[in-house]
Amino acid sequence: MRRWLTALAVFCGISFASGLDFGVGVRNGPYGNFVGNLGIYLDGSPLDARANLVVGGPNGLILTAEVIYVLPIELIVRPYVGGGIGAGITVRGGDGEITFALGRTWYGFVSAGVQFPDRGYRPYLEVAHFLGTDTFTLFRVGFVAHLRIV
Repeated sequence: MRRWLTALAVFCGISFASGLDFGVGVRNGPYGNFVGNLGIYLDGSPLDARANLVVGGPNGLILTAEVIYVLPIELIVRPYVGGGIGAGITVRGGDGEITFALGRTWYGFVSAGVQFPDRGYRPYLEVAHFLGTDTFTLFRVGFVAHLRIV
């Protein structure tokens, strides 16, 4: 029953989303390396929202939720600022088992970036600064692919 409720929640979240968010980047801080993210993006006016699973955080995975304010400036690019929270997901292996621990590490973050014009997808450049258990800065490039669910 729990699996069905989880699958229903994921499907409902994707059906309300206006796009899928894909990104890659680099981060500094402890064990600095490359990161990637996959998530959903919801267009609103003037606030947008997105949720991402970031791979390559200090302890492995980070599940983030963010509110984005797109500045009312119409240039070639659309600047934005945002803020949100993130919960670390720690994966540990044992004898014949894998355990996931959600929320052992918590982060608050702010972000700023620019979105480029739509072409069926919306590219963006972003810098985000995470504060919490580990402090690091993330430089990311990505795009939001628009969903068309009938």
